[in-house]
Amino acid sequence: MIKTLRYTFMAMLMLVCSTAFAGVITLNATDFKGSETATVTQDGITLTIEKGTSPSGAGNLYNGEQFRIYKGNILTVSSTVGNITQIVFTCTANNTTKWGPGCFAAQDGYSYEGKVGTWAGNAAEVKFTAESNQVRATTIEVTVGGEVGPTKKSAGLKFSESTVDYELGTTFTAPTFTKATTAAVKFVSDNEEVATVNAEGVIAVTGKEGKAVITATSEENKEYNAGKTTCTVYAYRMNVYKKATAVEAGKQYLIVAQRDNKTYYAAPVKYNAEKPYGYLNSFSVDGIVDELKIKSSYNDAFTFEAIAGGYAIKDANGYYLYMDGKHASFQLGNEAKAWTVEPAENGTFTITNNGQFIQYGNGTFTTFGAWTEAQDKAVKPMLFVFDEAAGINGVQTTVKPQSNIRYNIAGQRVGADYKGIVIVNGKKYLQK
Repeated sequence: MIKTLRYTFMAMLMLVCSTAFAGVITLNATDFKGSETATVTQDGITLTIEKGTSPSGAGNLYNGEQFRIYKGNILTVSSTVGNITQIVFTCTANNTTKWGPGCFAAQDGYSYEGKVGTWAGNAAEVKFTAESNQVRATTIEVTVGGEVGPTKKSAGLKFSESTVDYELGTTFTAPTFTKATTAAVKFVSDNEEVATVNAEGVIAVTGKEGKAVITATSEENKEYNAGKTTCTVYAYRMNVYKKATAVEAGKQYLIVAQRDNKTYYAAPVKYNAEKPYGYLNSFSVDGIVDELKIKSSYNDAFTFEAIAGGYAIKDANGYYLYMDGKHASFQLGNEAKAWTVEPAENGTFTITNNGQFIQYGNGTFTTFGAWTEAQDKAVKPMLFVFDEAAGINGVQTTVKPQSNIRYNIAGQRVGADYKGIVIVNGKKYLQK
């Protein structure tokens, strides 16, 4: 059964000779309410979601709150009233890093800033892939500005991996870059202290910890749209934390709990000026262990500072933890407040502020809080101290080419039987 949609935006389709409608069509998620569906249509614009690689199926375009595209889904925006020249996604205000359109696989002319992602080009349909996370948008604004007819080809700029996690001291495998456009491609790194890129798009790491975004762009020409794609390199080392039996002022510690044959460690509360409090969410590893190795890009350590009456606990974001005597969630502030820290023979610690002591897992919860009395199924925490001696020194970094893939001088991939000048691993050869 096909349900007729009531449009809140009525486009004026003015046909003059062979010229199609030109204007902006805004699709609001709140206008599409009802049961779940993978397709919606309004004013000649159709949104279609394909499952793609998502284990959760196709997303939801019809929930009355947001257009939801699950990780791995492919969203197609198509037009029957003229070629699309621009698509603007306004993502939900809830956690724009996770739910924002910046999580889409790169499209020609696609850019992302703040809560807004924009595609620009000239096409009857455009496909987007939710690559690293779910994408949620409150509105999708489509600009139609030309006749329905032949469109330019996609520039096809692509790195074989959009993100690369690289552990310092191991062999770095550079992602492969490919393109379809005949236009020249420019490459730039926003942090050459961490990773560089050459004129052929080959990425190399320097051996320094940090993050670098590699961007490839090409201009529009007669045959191809402008193009843009990125590859983000995260270079990290493994921080080692070992089980502690006592507290030493100035040291960094993980707040740890062991229960159900798992070892859990706390993460700092994400600071919110309007709500500066929260429970400490946890990550876990299987088994009861005496040592934890954590990526340096995830700073989950707490510093114990000596002050009158005990120790102040400061998180990785620079905020001090304390209890208000009313709630089990931690309060965050700029003032150091004393906690007493008492070790027990079983390796746990009683860590108390304002009469409340830290506990993990009240009932079935997997968070840390603090109460005046022991809670159901809760356990007291352990402390794992950062092992400074386990840091990596004299890191050696190498680059390993992925394969001997051949390209012609236009940058197009070719087979082994191709005759003429080819580029292999950044070098030119004459293949007869």
